[in-house]
Amino acid sequence: MNSSNFHPDDLDRVLQESESAIRALAGAMGELGTVTGEGESRSGMVRARVDANGWLDDLRLGARASRMELDELTQEIVQAVRAAQDDQARKTLELMPQQSFPGMSFDEVSRQFQELQDDFSRHMNERLDGLETIRRRVDSGDD
Repeated sequence: MNSSNFHPDDLDRVLQESESAIRALAGAMGELGTVTGEGESRSGMVRARVDANGWLDDLRLGARASRMELDELTQEIVQAVRAAQDDQARKTLELMPQQSFPGMSFDEVSRQFQELQDDFSRHMNERLDGLETIRRRVDSGDD
């Protein structure tokens, strides 16, 4: 939109669309921050929970775990943590519409999301600059 084609209804429409997009993005980002994952080892002796970042949040050992060899227990812990991380990653992907991001990693989606935010900010600044130009013209009496 350039300043010569400006109409007040355009501003209302842009503001409404922007508010709607920001609410939707904030909701999605909020949900992504709460996704946790749970998993257990093959034997069921070890259970793990990870937070939204995939970091270990809780680890539970079954009663018989104390009788396991150290190497075996270590493997069980790794299995449980990896299962929890896989569960967290799966839940995260389920929140994102797959048809919008076919075959893309979460990092790629995040990078593109950041690019969209940057592009949106740049366009909004351009529009605000155009509105400021119009305001100055109106204030100075130029039409």
